Amino acid sequence: MLSRSAIRSYSVTVRDAPGNLSSVSVVINGGSKAGKSGQAHLLSKFNFLNNELKSGLRFTRESELLGGIVSSKLTRDSIILNTQFLREDLPYFVESLNNVLTKTSFRPHELSEIVLPSALNDFTQASKSNAFKGEEALHKISFKKGYGNSLYYDGSKSFSSEDIKEFSKTVYTSNNVEFFASGVIEEDFKSFLSDLSLPTTSVESVPVKSYIGKESRIQSSGPSYAAIGLPIKPADFAKFDILSATIGSSLLPSSSPLSKIGAISRVLKYKDAGLFIVESSGDAAQVSESIKKAKSLISSVSSSDLKSSVKSANLLQALQSSFESPLSYSIDESSANVKVTDFNYVAVGDIDVLPFADDL
Repeated sequence: MLSRSAIRSYSVTVRDAPGNLSSVSVVINGGSKAGKSGQAHLLSKFNFLNNELKSGLRFTRESELLGGIVSSKLTRDSIILNTQFLREDLPYFVESLNNVLTKTSFRPHELSEIVLPSALNDFTQASKSNAFKGEEALHKISFKKGYGNSLYYDGSKSFSSEDIKEFSKTVYTSNNVEFFASGVIEEDFKSFLSDLSLPTTSVESVPVKSYIGKESRIQSSGPSYAAIGLPIKPADFAKFDILSATIGSSLLPSSSPLSKIGAISRVLKYKDAGLFIVESSGDAAQVSESIKKAKSLISSVSSSDLKSSVKSANLLQALQSSFESPLSYSIDESSANVKVTDFNYVAVGDIDVLPFADDL
């Protein structure tokens, strides 16, 4: 059974689950799209560190003794706090989440000794992949700001602990967080949440502007990467799920037209926008041929091809949907009518070999 409701102005979703394991997640609308580039990443690293009531070390030891698991995750849309624990420890972990949202200390030494090294390590490790560099570049040219912000902090800007604290006040607000609880008694959970007191400051919305016909080329060692990308609106998610299912999605392992030429497609779905991607990686010469064939394939898709992929597109939607991020839009033959003409393009790796956009 799934129950959705609101406490004060918090959105709360609770579901039953068998066994003695519970989980509570807090989804905060303040991912990398919010604030200045890199701020959300640094804020996510402050979560579960020192707060006004206890040190981060004490919390870590206590939660480990209870067998709990906690994490702070960043996406382009959200900062997500995850906790997993035994049912009887619900009060402790709800209180801990409350402490993160309302009582984090943001001490300067934590920024220099813990937060910055951890954030920069995330960036360094991710940047070893040319596919990551390409996806970042594709977001940048497709959206510029907001969803075009870097996912991770790259060290190019300086922020103080006070800067991050002030940023937290703009996103850790009552009308900007959602709670998802599994395997808990609903009345108990809502009772514990009643002690949470977040400000109700309205969150400044980031207008989503998208751009088409842009190109980015990055010289880099390692396997080459090329991608065609198209920014899309949430209203068009169904259309591009169908197109992705038709030509070959990364989520459907069966043989597909794209898989035969060494490429895949993805539909990245965000709250206020999305990005349809067709990509290939590997040897530069092979990637060059693959991305050219992929563009020809996209252009040759017929209406009957799209209509025959509606059921597969519904499977794609189900595979991408989750408890904390449900997808519920309708996919039927009325959405089987998409054409890709203009697009954005990125090439990373041996750009002397990889084609230009007008070569596709």
